[in-house]
Amino acid sequence: MARIDLKSSCGFPIVYDGEELQVKDFSFKKRIEITIDDVRSQLLNKELNCPEIFYKKYKGLDNNDLYKEKGIKINFYTLPPNLAGIEFVKTRATRCAKYPRIFDFAYGGATVLIQRYTSARKNRVIKANVKKKDKIVIPAGYEVVVVNTRQNSNLIFAEYHSVDANPRVVLDERNGLSYYIIRKNAKQETVRNPSFKMVNEIERVDWDKVRDDLGVTPKTPINKQIMRKYERFDWLFKEDSVEI
Repeated sequence: MARIDLKSSCGFPIVYDGEELQVKDFSFKKRIEITIDDVRSQLLNKELNCPEIFYKKYKGLDNNDLYKEKGIKINFYTLPPNLAGIEFVKTRATRCAKYPRIFDFAYGGATVLIQRYTSARKNRVIKANVKKKDKIVIPAGYEVVVVNTRQNSNLIFAEYHSVDANPRVVLDERNGLSYYIIRKNAKQETVRNPSFKMVNEIERVDWDKVRDDLGVTPKTPINKQIMRKYERFDWLFKEDSVEI
């Protein structure tokens, strides 16, 4: 496939060659492949054997500790278009207990599921459909899954958080989030995870208002915003600083 220049959408000199992210001047600390065995406990159908590789995570993008010194960690994810049975390829559910995160979408489109489940009576599930250059803020304490719901396009996005944050993989014991995104009869559908006996209906959030309240510009890459207006993003380094 043709090489994809991501600089205008992500703000870094990164090119995607169809298999890997190629970066100039900057470097990633580590690259890992997330396999079907890694994701299996969170799949609707646990008997599947393919796709073997679900997605790739490129950890710790930096240049001479420029971002580390500002207290920021940047990771990139690439998800190819694929199906695991009837379920669209997705990331594992993760949660950051104390700090918010920003997801900045550099290429393709996705469905993002965000939830906070305290009990059958006290829970929220939020669904967002995103495209290239969109930004989503994930508050502390919320689980999140990103799903590549475009069958003919790779999904590439960046994750920003404080170096003090510690996002963890969660919900293996409950088979993932309370909803799955599937393809059925050539259409996208959202179905319940039976491991959650009771869960509220999916909500929609006014993301324009969320971004405006936090001082996030809609289309400008997050790294450029942070470097130009660092003080505007002080909430990224504070515990429990964001509500949606």
